[in-house]
Amino acid sequence: MLCSLGEFVFEVGGVEFEKLSRSLKFNFAKRDRVGANPTYQSIKGYEESFTIDGKLIAKSNSSLKKLEDIAKKKGPVRLTLGSGESLMVLIDSIGEARSMFLKDGHYVKNDFKVQLKAYYD
Repeated sequence: MLCSLGEFVFEVGGVEFEKLSRSLKFNFAKRDRVGANPTYQSIKGYEESFTIDGKLIAKSNSSLKKLEDIAKKKGPVRLTLGSGESLMVLIDSIGEARSMFLKDGHYVKNDFKVQLKAYYD
């Protein structure tokens, strides 16, 4: 298992991903001053987000359907990495780019991107 997102599992030989990125955003309020450089004030904690980039080659056209169904519930799900790290996240967006179409309309290549935000209650 590479990782799981709720009941959806990314695994070698199944739905795999190529890259998992993590980002931290620190929030500051900008205060402009007359005749001086601006000043910044920390206004809250930080935001943690993840991006999963992957490519499906010659897989079922419905490989990501289960993940879409989980995302449409718009609730927190558990992200568990193969290393054992685990946290609750919200699925912020799922994007797909289909290419290499066959005569029957099916596609051979499907690039996907899943964007997640850490969820703290």
